[in-house]
Amino acid sequence: MYSAAKLWIDKGSNYYAAAFSYYAPLALVPLIFFSIAVATFFYGGSFANQVFADWGAALGSELVEVIRGAVENLSQEANTSRVPIVAGLFFLGFYIIALNVISDGFERLWGRETSGFISFLIKSSRALVFLFVLQIYLVFVIGMEFFIMPAVFGSNSYISSGFLFLSSAVFFTALFRFLVVKSPSLKGCVVGGIVSSVLFVAIKSLVDLYIATTPILSFYGAAGLILVLFVWVYVLAALIYYGAAVAGIYGKIVE
Repeated sequence: MYSAAKLWIDKGSNYYAAAFSYYAPLALVPLIFFSIAVATFFYGGSFANQVFADWGAALGSELVEVIRGAVENLSQEANTSRVPIVAGLFFLGFYIIALNVISDGFERLWGRETSGFISFLIKSSRALVFLFVLQIYLVFVIGMEFFIMPAVFGSNSYISSGFLFLSSAVFFTALFRFLVVKSPSLKGCVVGGIVSSVLFVAIKSLVDLYIATTPILSFYGAAGLILVLFVWVYVLAALIYYGAAVAGIYGKIVE
C-alpha cells in the first residue's frame, strides 16, 4: 500500500485526475442521456429517471436538478432531430478524451506508455467498446439493486453497502483490465479493484460530509454546482489511479 502511494505521487497521478475532472463533466450529460435511454428500454422511463436521480443524490439536490434539466433538454432536442451530427461527435469526442486520459494515467503508472496515432486509435476504440460494456453493467446493477436483492434480502442497509462494494470492485477491475492493452495480471487488477472499491465506499461518506458542511453555493453561487461536480470527479479519479497503482505493483509480485 505504501509503495502504491509512492508510485501514485511519483508518476503525477494527481495531474491526470485533474485532467479527467476537466473533461468528464463535458461528456457527463450525453453519457447519462444514453444510459437512461438504455435503462428505459429495459425498465421503463419513469423508473430509469428515478434510479439515476437516487444515485446522484450524493451530489446535492441542486446539482441533480441541473443535470436532470440538461438531460431533459437534450432528450427534447433528440426527439425533434435537431441535434446535429457535429454536436454528437463533439460530445463523443470528449467522452473518448476523458477515457484516454484515464488510460494514459494507467500506462504511466504501469510503465507501459504508448504513443502515436495507432495507439490513439486503439485506446479510442477500447473507450467506445467500454461505453457499451458500461451499459450492460448498469442494466445488471439496476436489476440486482432494485429487484432481485429486495426480493431476497428485503430492505437492509448493510446488504446495500455490501452490494455497492462488490459492484464497484467489479467495475474497477474491468476498467483496469480492459481499458489498456498491456494491463497487469488478472489477480493484480482484482486486488486493485478491491482497493479502489474500499476507498470509494469510505471516501463517499467523507465527500458527502464535505459537500454538506462547506458553503460552496454561498461562496460561488451557481458556479458552486460545477465545483461540487469537479470535487466528486477528481476524488473518484484519484482513488481509481491509486487502485491502478496497487494493481500494477501486485501484478508484478505475482508474475
